[in-house]
Amino acid sequence: MFKTLAFTFIFLYFVPFMTAMCCLFPKLRHFFFACMLYFTSREVTLNILPLPDWRGTARGYAFSMVSLFALPLLLSMICSFRYKVRLFPPGLFFYFLYFLAILLSGYNAVHMHQWGFEVNKMFWMYITFLTAFNYFNNSRNLNYFIYLVCIILIYLFLVGLNQKYREGRFQIASTFPHQNSLCLYLELFGLMVLGVLMNEDLSKLLFFLCLAASGSSVLLIIFTYSRGGLVLYFGGIAIVCSLSIIINGFSVRRLMLMLIGLLVMLCIIGYALPRIITRFTKAPEMSKNTRIYLALAARRMANDYRLGVGANNFSEFSGGFDKYNYTVEQYAGGIPEFGGIVETIYLLVAAECGWWGLGTLLLWFLYYYFLCFFNVIFLRKYPCSGISIGLLGGLTILYAHSTLEWSLKQYNNFAEQMIVYALIGVIAVNRKNIRAAYQRSQLRKQPAATPPPPSPSGPELPSPRPELPPPSGMDQPGSEPGSQAPATV
Repeated sequence: MFKTLAFTFIFLYFVPFMTAMCCLFPKLRHFFFACMLYFTSREVTLNILPLPDWRGTARGYAFSMVSLFALPLLLSMICSFRYKVRLFPPGLFFYFLYFLAILLSGYNAVHMHQWGFEVNKMFWMYITFLTAFNYFNNSRNLNYFIYLVCIILIYLFLVGLNQKYREGRFQIASTFPHQNSLCLYLELFGLMVLGVLMNEDLSKLLFFLCLAASGSSVLLIIFTYSRGGLVLYFGGIAIVCSLSIIINGFSVRRLMLMLIGLLVMLCIIGYALPRIITRFTKAPEMSKNTRIYLALAARRMANDYRLGVGANNFSEFSGGFDKYNYTVEQYAGGIPEFGGIVETIYLLVAAECGWWGLGTLLLWFLYYYFLCFFNVIFLRKYPCSGISIGLLGGLTILYAHSTLEWSLKQYNNFAEQMIVYALIGVIAVNRKNIRAAYQRSQLRKQPAATPPPPSPSGPELPSPRPELPPPSGMDQPGSEPGSQAPATV
């Protein structure tokens, strides 16, 4: 009863009131975006008709704090004539294909409520994506976004430090439900900050903030003692550093950062090496066997059900008191009522939505991967190059790590993924404008009598600033209302 009243209050009073406040005070939108971004790192949800004991990717009709701040922000932009709101940003077609696969999977779902939990989540993630895309596209304020990401990463590190040395935990999860969720979160934002640090022209404050955030991410990954996280994150660092040199060339700053980072990482790994070795050499055999058995069960489900067994219904078919006979290898002593979840998002989607559903997921994932790749190529030595390089390295590692985890189905990681996709889309639709605006700014800096030197391959800009063209109307933090000055980092 209390949750129903709270839900009613939110939609009848809070959302309309905060939408009106954002329309009256446009700078309040930046506060709402900051709250929305922060709660991607802390899962706080209001669940209607919850099933807390259910073993699945969603346990209720959840309304998260991310959605609570995203919805008024989006509605305030829609209600204002000053902002151009796009309801179908790039890549949304592939998301709707994946959404359709989840909807059709309900045909075979044994538990329709649990299927509805996942459908509800997909809707709110669409709202999160729309909000982030239109906020970026109207404010053009990547400076503010990078500040927020750095502060969040440093905060996660402080929470993790408290868990490790004050609470004495062996594997820390910071504000996340599990250390693997934390690893996937850091693989996107941590590597993006590293790309900014290696490639963008930063103020002194932001440089040291990015340095602290990047170091915090490395320490957090080590303190999780996640085997996949340790291997893949350091692989991601290598990818970002390599791409920075290949795309933007050698520079003293890049070389110094790489050398200092290497020395620091070696010292940290040397300190934590005994526990890292223990994690790799003394991992329980049961953990590996469970992954294998559930993967075999997922393949059988995908082969037997063309539309899948139903979103969020995997545990019914991996248990069921031997009714379905999919996990006979795992439960030699008797199968429980509800089994486990396969530890990879790809086989999980194949089992719950069919092989064609897995195809739609891959199309969605790969669309933004290649879109980010083209951003890197097109913006070589231009603003936003570092952000794109960091995100490309992050997506590479995220997709690889998802072969071992289904954490992208969790609210925190899913919401972060949608915000990152929105950022990639905004940079993609503004690529030509970014180049043109930066070239004009360079021409204005040159003396009137000195024409710019010709260069067939574009100007040599070793340290570009991540800069989008002037905003179309949204007031930026720290500027006068209606300011047309481009946001820079």
